[in-house]
Amino acid sequence: MRVLLAGWFSFDEVIATVGDELGADVVAGWLTGLGVDHDVAWAPYLDRGVDWRDVDPGDYTHLVFVSGPLADRPLLRELTGAFAGAQRWAVNVSVVQESARGLFHRVWERDAAGLARPDLAVEGPDPDAPVLAVAFTPAQGEYGERSRAERVRGAIEEWLADRALPWFELDMDLYEKPHARRPAQVEALVRRADVVVSMRLHALVLGLKHGRPVVACDPIAGGAKVTSQAAALNWPLVLPAEELTPEALDAALQRALSGALDGRVRAAAGRGREGNARARAWFEQQLAG
Repeated sequence: MRVLLAGWFSFDEVIATVGDELGADVVAGWLTGLGVDHDVAWAPYLDRGVDWRDVDPGDYTHLVFVSGPLADRPLLRELTGAFAGAQRWAVNVSVVQESARGLFHRVWERDAAGLARPDLAVEGPDPDAPVLAVAFTPAQGEYGERSRAERVRGAIEEWLADRALPWFELDMDLYEKPHARRPAQVEALVRRADVVVSMRLHALVLGLKHGRPVVACDPIAGGAKVTSQAAALNWPLVLPAEELTPEALDAALQRALSGALDGRVRAAAGRGREGNARARAWFEQQLAG
């Protein structure tokens, strides 16, 4: 017995979902546990596994289609037609068109008329990876030709993708059409992150305020307000635009997660509060005239 696992993730013509891959992982785990030889057919753009259009269908006794809608579509007919000599099963599928059942010998429905079952994605390991809040900045015209914002953002985005790091964007603008954004929304998101990666001054400040280590990435050649603010808070993790590489980001993230800077995070927040107290004292003196 040899099984080819396929799904909507097997087609270049379709952008499948994370849930589709998780379902395939579950079934692949079952097959591994049972000692059944199997391959997973991934779309070529995903650059892994096998391409079902390139393999010899005669090498497989079973085709198992995992997750997603089951409908009588040309792509599904092409796939099942290519493996006409194999046992064809559909697992964890939503039966959208009853006629699509005829493409398979056996079907385990996730949902169909009068039927609902749990999705396979409910099973599986819990991922243990740090979550990053990432604050980008657009090109800042006031710095003229010194701005490296586009290059720095591109380098960070490539690094996040290459390392498969879970992250979300921390948008600092007060307005995103058609809705306003409040500071409390942004600060709540900061508190959900393990590490902040910031091209922006205020994301650096808010990360430290809320006890999160920050990888500060100055987007201005020669350094500007991000580097200056890090110095004011005595925060050491600053990557200049000229030195921002995947390796430098790796090292900074490792240091941020090591726990070695926990005391520096607290000290930076304390230094900030002390600075605020001095600013208030100065302000009151000015008011007193």
